[in-house]
Amino acid sequence: MIIKKLLLCVFIFSCVLSANEGMWEPYQMDELKKEVRAAGFKRNISNLSNLFNHPMSAIVSLGGCSASFVSPEGLIATNYHCVEGSFLQFNSNKEENLFERGFVARERGDEKKSAPGARVYVTLESFEITDKVLEGVNDLTDSLARASIVQENKKRIIKECEDSPEIECRVRSFFSGETYKLEKVLKIKDVRLVYAPPAHTGEYGGEIDNWMYPRHTGDFALLRAYVSEDGSTQEFNKANVPYKSESYLKISSAGIEEGDFVMVLGYPGRTNRLLTFNEIKWDLEVGFAATVKFLKRGIELIDEHAKEEDGTKLKYRGLKSGYENYFKKISGQIDGAKNFDLIQSEQGTWEDFVSYVNTNASHEEKTYLQELLELIDQEHKERLARTYYGNSKLISLVNRLYRNAIEKEKLDSERKSGYQDRDQERMTNSIRSLAYSFDARIDKEIFLDRLRDYSEFDSSLRRPKFSQFFKLEQDFELTKTEVNKVYSSRYLSAESFSELMKLSIEEMNSSSDPLIVLAKETYEESMYYEEKSESEGARRQLLKSKFIKLLRTYYQSIDKQIYADANGTLRVTYGNVKGVTLQDGVSYKPFTTLEGIAQKHTGVEPFNAGKKLLDLIKAKDYGKYVYKPINSVPVNFLSDLDITGGNSGSATINAKFELVGLAFDGMLETIISDYKYIPQARTISVDARYLLWTLDKLEGAENILDELVIVN
Repeated sequence: MIIKKLLLCVFIFSCVLSANEGMWEPYQMDELKKEVRAAGFKRNISNLSNLFNHPMSAIVSLGGCSASFVSPEGLIATNYHCVEGSFLQFNSNKEENLFERGFVARERGDEKKSAPGARVYVTLESFEITDKVLEGVNDLTDSLARASIVQENKKRIIKECEDSPEIECRVRSFFSGETYKLEKVLKIKDVRLVYAPPAHTGEYGGEIDNWMYPRHTGDFALLRAYVSEDGSTQEFNKANVPYKSESYLKISSAGIEEGDFVMVLGYPGRTNRLLTFNEIKWDLEVGFAATVKFLKRGIELIDEHAKEEDGTKLKYRGLKSGYENYFKKISGQIDGAKNFDLIQSEQGTWEDFVSYVNTNASHEEKTYLQELLELIDQEHKERLARTYYGNSKLISLVNRLYRNAIEKEKLDSERKSGYQDRDQERMTNSIRSLAYSFDARIDKEIFLDRLRDYSEFDSSLRRPKFSQFFKLEQDFELTKTEVNKVYSSRYLSAESFSELMKLSIEEMNSSSDPLIVLAKETYEESMYYEEKSESEGARRQLLKSKFIKLLRTYYQSIDKQIYADANGTLRVTYGNVKGVTLQDGVSYKPFTTLEGIAQKHTGVEPFNAGKKLLDLIKAKDYGKYVYKPINSVPVNFLSDLDITGGNSGSATINAKFELVGLAFDGMLETIISDYKYIPQARTISVDARYLLWTLDKLEGAENILDELVIVN
């Protein structure tokens, strides 16, 4: 079978890896000796290929951001924007706003506890378990049965792995389910804020400078991990002691220079470099524009309804910031796809692949690939409607608690993943988070607006029972009436939801509360769509794994390595400190300076630097942190490292494994690199010298500086 249709279905990848391309799993580093040496690394590469050797063992995850130990006393360095929600927002109120004044713990007892659910994850083990996950299934297994068997296998593997309350185990999919690995992590539950600068330093430039360069942001913060005296982990307790980290990064006050070798070690979230072309074509032509519209409206809704006086502006600060960040990123990806001729640039590579497929692939392989493309096309027809379904934190949580009450009637081993005993703590913390990140009035306004858009989709793309409940086929004024009834529930707060979580399914079913009635009446429909999604997902996993196997053989035929898309696991990327030219006549130098802060200062947010900071800059009080080639303290720097979301807070280290910066952003012009590696792409890191200078000159935080191991 000749796959002519595949000419419309190219996947995105590069046949020839650029020198510094790739977010590599540590074990792959031994295979990249030549490339890493060429970039300037002269030490033992085996240290990078072992999760449990220094420096890899100093790298931790915050569950969405990356971080690293920087002292043997559990001190952790990460980005400012990674601590905004669980630390700054949680500890702020109208009387004491940590965003405005920042925070410095002058002694251990002053450190601020985190919001419920904040965690530090230390990777302990990682190994392949593909055969165990896929035990009992084959290519002919019915899709729904396949989904059920694989889920039961995962549950069994996780239960055997989690041998103490401190351990969390995850089954991770690589190469779209071709390979599975078991990740075993230590879960530290007591995490405290040690230092965060005020917002006019930590997010200097705000959304105007976001994804832009030159940049002058002090995007750094320090946390500390605590455990009980016996080493077990528990929530905040004054008797807890700092976690003793055997591996931690020293900080270089000498820093790096242009051309120096650097690496980023962290937990990148997701890239899309192994998509089929109908996936990326849909994103470029439909998905990106729809996402921009969705996010823009979300920002408008929060601006319209959140108020300073009732504290809701602070509560929705994090959600708005997330919307703004993603809005700008997707907008940049739209422009980047055009500027770099994303589709056209792959045609030559694709023709080579098609030639390989038609010459070497079996009839079965071609059939699987054709089915995958058709399945993806069908999913695209339903995706936009799914975006607007839901969008109520209140309703989502009650649906989850209703399902939880049903699952709790079963033996733990028979419950659905997400509702077992191991998941109850996470659910409880979700409820507790309502106290500082939820308001029923604003939640209702957002839900109503999204519901209006949802009602405009063809009825065949909407959930019928849900649509009927909210009268979406009738005048929208009737819909508003039904929504108002739901939001008249007595369950609108963290306290009341904690009570709701204790109810049995019998008690819920006998309740006349309108919120619970909604969950009850739409439950069976939710189960239908969940089963449908699982069946399609299981089939997609099989088809994608076949696609990846075919792709892998093609790479082997041209003697090139393939790397897995980012999936939240520990990765290494390497390169050099390097500026860039992205448009004619405009070149970006690799370092920005303190003086750039003063030059941007207007006195109006987000360019409202503090007076003390400006005075120090004016006096050229650089101390020992001056970098002579720029005659100033470097603030941010560029490197050609390959990163993505989730790398925020990642340690940027030099060839001696010393911390020289914290990665926090990319450049808008090349942010499309999530889909295709762009050689001109640059990572923006905050320079460690700016962190040290700030702690020293601006904060006078001698206790913190004394704890850090600072090397020249």
